[in-house]
Amino acid sequence: MNTLLPTSTPVPAPASPAAPVIPPPHSPSPTVPVPTPSPRTWLRRIETGGQIIEACPAYCTDSHRNDLVGALDDLQHGADFEGTDLEVFDAEDGTCAWPLLSGRISVDPYSEDARRRVPHISLDVFRDEVMEALTPDEFAAVIAQVRAHCDRLEAGVLPELVRARAEYR
Repeated sequence: MNTLLPTSTPVPAPASPAAPVIPPPHSPSPTVPVPTPSPRTWLRRIETGGQIIEACPAYCTDSHRNDLVGALDDLQHGADFEGTDLEVFDAEDGTCAWPLLSGRISVDPYSEDARRRVPHISLDVFRDEVMEALTPDEFAAVIAQVRAHCDRLEAGVLPELVRARAEYR
């Protein structure tokens, strides 16, 4: 649930005799329009007939080169985010880096699935294990669960490993 927080205007600190008085930055007049960046738009032909003008959301980094013609529900806007590489031993490949917790924030504006018609996260947990169409609350729960597990590993398993190694010698 989104909550609007009240905004406040910073109160300038009192000027000391030694400090110069710096005027606040000039604020534009309310009658002067402030330009806003326009979204990327393009004309998209629909395979079944017709056309539509598409506009990318502000976060979309997709090129949409292959989206000039297609089925309406094939369109997706999004931006990938990198995970962290985890050095993993694989019996076939030896030690190699596998991305952990990478993913994509996206929206499928014409999907039949209502969860996909709003911005969501598809999280690549590890290798090919994907959690799809996470809401902000679900994504926050995953983050909290991973953080809590790492805290448990650090507080319980790591000291036990250190003790086990000390006893082993």
